[in-house]
Amino acid sequence: MCAMKEVTLFSDDPKSKESAKQLGQEISLLSRLQHPNIVRYYGSETVEDKLYIYLEFVSGGSIHKLLQEYGQFGEQAIRNYTKQILLGLAYLHATNTVHRDIKGANILVDPKGRVKLADFGMAKHINGQECPFSLKGSPYWMAPEVIKNSSGCNLAVDIWSLGCTVLEMATSKPPWSEYEGVSTRF
Repeated sequence: MCAMKEVTLFSDDPKSKESAKQLGQEISLLSRLQHPNIVRYYGSETVEDKLYIYLEFVSGGSIHKLLQEYGQFGEQAIRNYTKQILLGLAYLHATNTVHRDIKGANILVDPKGRVKLADFGMAKHINGQECPFSLKGSPYWMAPEVIKNSSGCNLAVDIWSLGCTVLEMATSKPPWSEYEGVSTRF
């Protein structure tokens, strides 16, 4: 069993071309990763105007979904999930890869409580070159240096986002949830 991501490609649309390029980068990155706390990539194929990406199926849902269904987590669950997230991040960072979108919605949990980092659409492999700035992502979990346009590809941005995710697990809301949109960045 696997999860399948289906993306419709429109060859004449510039946004679709950029999206396809980003998906290609995500596939390239995912194909090199292999760790128990990172969702596994099985393959991809293009059929007519559709791109299919095959990933490990994690049936428990995301931390975000679990928080919506059951409310804030207890200390034991937070410790367990945080440890597993850190193991996945340690592996990513050892490969000079920054996730850049750590949050409850991008962390899957299987029925046995195993955590898997998912959604590598924002991830970048740092190879010593300039990292192009992009203010994409989720403002509630976004590190200040990303918002300020400095060191957006620093591995530490994932640790900031992890801290925000710990708060999310403890309260069932993201930090600064009383603010909306652009005001969150300030």
